[in-house]
Amino acid sequence: MKNTISILEHKNTKIVAHRGLSGIEPENTNLAFVAAGNRSYFGIETNIHVTKDGRFIIHHDDNTQRMSGESYIIKQTDYDTLRKLQLKPRYGDDRNDITMPDLTDYINICKNYGKVAVIELKNAMEPKKLYEICETIEALEYFENTIFISFEYQNLVYVREKYADANL
Repeated sequence: MKNTISILEHKNTKIVAHRGLSGIEPENTNLAFVAAGNRSYFGIETNIHVTKDGRFIIHHDDNTQRMSGESYIIKQTDYDTLRKLQLKPRYGDDRNDITMPDLTDYINICKNYGKVAVIELKNAMEPKKLYEICETIEALEYFENTIFISFEYQNLVYVREKYADANL
């Protein structure tokens, strides 16, 4: 395993790989998550959106333009269309296998590498969808190793209402 940076020698410091190891691989992709998993990070952060058909997809922006060159608004696009979308490689490599992960992909990678999952809940979400996210993570037996963050305070309130012990 590669050391992340020397600051990790301090016991009270925890480093989280933002959008995976996005300096090496395309952000918020399985490639970036595995690259972070292979290093000494405490956790791996990601962003989750709800698609038009109510499923969960990993991506930072509300629109896919920056990462794919094609413009789809995530909340207005179905899951299957987004999963088939080819994302740009980090360094211009000729690749066509980089796609948007889903929640299960991300949690399984965090679990496989023993990393804390740090999930940013993007945009305001209905309580039902937030509970589905939590239930998915529980079914994968990784809820205790997950931290939820959000710029939408109400998302965290809803999670706390049903999951008193959730890490927020």
